[in-house]
Amino acid sequence: MHPIHLHHTKKNPLIIPTLIAHQKGFFAKRGLDVCLDLAEDFTFDGNSPFRDGKSDVMMGDLTFFFYMLEQGKKAVLTSNLTRTIHLVGRKGLKPPYEGIRAGVNRKGLFRLYLENDLKDLVPEAEIVWINNSYERMQALDHGEIDALVAIEPFVTDLTDKGHQIIWSTRNSDKNLVMWAFDQEFYEAHTESVRTFHEALEEAGNYFNHLSETQKIQLCHEELGYEEAFAKRMKNFSFEPQAPIRLEDFNLCMEWMYREHEITNLYDGTELIKNLGKTD
Repeated sequence: MHPIHLHHTKKNPLIIPTLIAHQKGFFAKRGLDVCLDLAEDFTFDGNSPFRDGKSDVMMGDLTFFFYMLEQGKKAVLTSNLTRTIHLVGRKGLKPPYEGIRAGVNRKGLFRLYLENDLKDLVPEAEIVWINNSYERMQALDHGEIDALVAIEPFVTDLTDKGHQIIWSTRNSDKNLVMWAFDQEFYEAHTESVRTFHEALEEAGNYFNHLSETQKIQLCHEELGYEEAFAKRMKNFSFEPQAPIRLEDFNLCMEWMYREHEITNLYDGTELIKNLGKTD
């Protein structure tokens, strides 16, 4: 099988199944070599390694996939992803949440969720565009916003300070986060891609069946995370992988098109790949 090159951020817990599969030999026993290029912290670089061909694969919000297509990158969707996006409110914030100021990444999914899952929970929310997660957290601490969109490990940083989770994407009936592969790579090396996801599924299940203490030990002693980060993962679990649903693809695409975020419409039946993980 052909090696897969993956560039990502080690601080993002969604990379943990990949690290487990690498460390525990789940890739190797299947004859797959995955070459990891890991940044220690978030770089907010717009997935440029994937766009520029340095990485064969990308993960993130489904919006990122459409932005890539708009930039001329040919890519396909190979799986959904564990949902980790949360809306976190400042300490002492109580419902009703009408008119709250929410710090949001300009290219994220929050506005779509506002029109769907959050329309009754946070009506008339005022969006404050802050793309950098660290800057959003600072704005929350300074009282410049009432809530923000965050993923782990930032969520635990916030709840440790007394801020509170208002809503999680796991409360939604939609899964709008994804794994995407370069289209030419996928077409030439479909078996490598299939094997990659099989190993990730094994790794996710392996992690989910560990005790809290074992999860901490794995992350700290074997995967090389700082102990404070490892402790945050003790209650974490990974969702099963599955193909992106066509209705979720179309919902996101049509919303982005209506909001002038993208200028083209795309055929999900061509771009969503079912690798046989679920039927």
